[in-house]
Amino acid sequence: MRLRRQAVHVLFGVALCFLPAGYSQTPSDSLTVEERLVLLERQLATLDTRLNTRTTAGAGSLGAADAGLTVQIRIDALEREVGNLTREVRDLNRQVAAAGREASAARRDARDALSRTR
Repeated sequence: MRLRRQAVHVLFGVALCFLPAGYSQTPSDSLTVEERLVLLERQLATLDTRLNTRTTAGAGSLGAADAGLTVQIRIDALEREVGNLTREVRDLNRQVAAAGREASAARRDARDALSRTR
């Protein structure tokens, strides 16, 4: 049950991570690319903490000369982390499904054993 609850929390966090920034802001309050990138890094850091992976690199400030390259490197890192977290959530879902099947089998076995003793 605890594993299922944790998986639901993780799935909810991943879903929130992929919501477009437009859902949480007005048109006059749009975020810059840098702000969106920092926000995404923070959200992934939160997921990393919940999944105990702690792989998110911190956001650095962008210099004018290498801003494009730095942004691309950060985006590549975020894409890798999203892939890793997606695999981790998929693994958790498999564990939850297996635990559910095992619990059903144990319940069935207990019910059968009880009916044989009567």
